[in-house]
Amino acid sequence: MARSYPFAEPDRLEIDPELAAAPPLIRVKMPYGKETWLITGHREARAVLSDPRFVRTTADPLDEPRMGEHNNAPGILALDAPQHTRLRKLVTNVFTVRRVQALRPRAAEIVDSLLDDLTPPADLVAGLARPFPMLMITTLLGVPQEDHEKFGLWADSFLSTGAVPADVAASHYTAICDYLASLASRRASAPTDDLFGALVRYLNAGELTIEELVMVSFSILVGGLETVKTQLPNMVYLLLTQPSLHAELRADLSLLPAAVEEMLRYIPLPTTAVFARFATEDVPVADVVIARGDPVLVEVPVTNRDPRVFAAPGVLDITRDPNPHLAFGHGAHYCLGAQLARLELQVALERLLVRMPALHLAVPEPSLGWNRGYMVRGVTALPVVWS
Repeated sequence: MARSYPFAEPDRLEIDPELAAAPPLIRVKMPYGKETWLITGHREARAVLSDPRFVRTTADPLDEPRMGEHNNAPGILALDAPQHTRLRKLVTNVFTVRRVQALRPRAAEIVDSLLDDLTPPADLVAGLARPFPMLMITTLLGVPQEDHEKFGLWADSFLSTGAVPADVAASHYTAICDYLASLASRRASAPTDDLFGALVRYLNAGELTIEELVMVSFSILVGGLETVKTQLPNMVYLLLTQPSLHAELRADLSLLPAAVEEMLRYIPLPTTAVFARFATEDVPVADVVIARGDPVLVEVPVTNRDPRVFAAPGVLDITRDPNPHLAFGHGAHYCLGAQLARLELQVALERLLVRMPALHLAVPEPSLGWNRGYMVRGVTALPVVWS
């Protein structure tokens, strides 16, 4: 019999103990859509996410198990091969590791500028975590500064599971797609040197339609913005509530890349499993058979604590190696913005450690507020002081 999902309300950065104790595959029923298999095992998740017999498309989109009433298409995450393969190749041709790494000095400049404007006590969510990734992603997409605020508002709505009314979230999704289409049309006659300009060149060459350009731009926007905006405060929260970890990183900044990877694994960022895949034939997974047409969802935070793969999974170990976490997904739909998110998190934490080594919470930890009604969990504000 299918269990009602979710089992419990998100609790800070704690994983639901019932989910943590669940077998690798369980049957659940979400508020909307059909019953689904939920994968909590790391090996099983990797197998499904890399298996072409599981696809994102379904004959009836309302079949998709989900938390919200509306089922907004999440960019190229909604597509399968060959369309997904073609679009992803075009994007990766221009959204290269080299292009991302070239942004490191600019990222440091933005962080330093934002830190310059802070006076203690300051809220690192409002003062750093929200504006920093927005400035980075809008630089990549060439979005005018005067549009940054509404851009952020629209993107927030996409991750709502109840915090934003369904009709408002739907209107914001339409608004952001219309905005990107208008921006592309304006740029078609004068492409720029940013990432969006490179995509517009594909449009002019007939390799992308306007709808496809909007789709991939939306994917980059959400992937490059939301992860950092929420994870950066979560990571700072971990450092400030684990003084030994904070001291270790201050003493050796070369540990930061591995520390970021471990915090990506350790922090249960998603509050819900999303983006179901549907079996195109009967597929055995672990000790069950996923029937043709059945959906499957992956509970990423629990897969990242699988004791069969991670020794002492509940321990935050910044020397963990290897660290095959699934925070950015796996397989064909691996997050396009993963390298940008990594860079931004590393740079922001490095500048905080260097410039504010005595950083600490300005309020007792139990008084911090946490997001409710969103697909991601994080502090609503992070008041800090330093000397």
